[in-house]
Amino acid sequence: MRGHILVPAALVFSALLACKSKTGGTITVDGAPFEIDSCRSGQANVPSFDGVDFMDAGGRRVRFFIQPTGQIRTFLFPPGAKQGTFIGEGCGTVSVERKNSRVNNVQNIKGTVSANCTGAGHTIVASVNFDNCH
Repeated sequence: MRGHILVPAALVFSALLACKSKTGGTITVDGAPFEIDSCRSGQANVPSFDGVDFMDAGGRRVRFFIQPTGQIRTFLFPPGAKQGTFIGEGCGTVSVERKNSRVNNVQNIKGTVSANCTGAGHTIVASVNFDNCH
């Protein structure tokens, strides 16, 4: 009986791991490492946007918003904030590829960010690749 319970539990655990976002690379905020805990597609935001958010374990977010022109806008959000501080525009590139899978009706994305943005008393430098952000 015990073996019959372990197999379904292992399958559920494997499915959860497959849905976890993955990131590689670095982000610094004002010269200090921003330890990426997770990423989220802009589609999950209300209102939705084209781009990606990166969150750290302390609740801070760095947002890379892709404008219709293709240029990016970068924002820094303190923990729990609904509105972020605008840091810079046109200071890097973001590439996003939409994947076939969805989680909670949000399409998974993968891509890269390369940015060096300064404004509002802050500097954000990013060289990141990401996958399974939803």
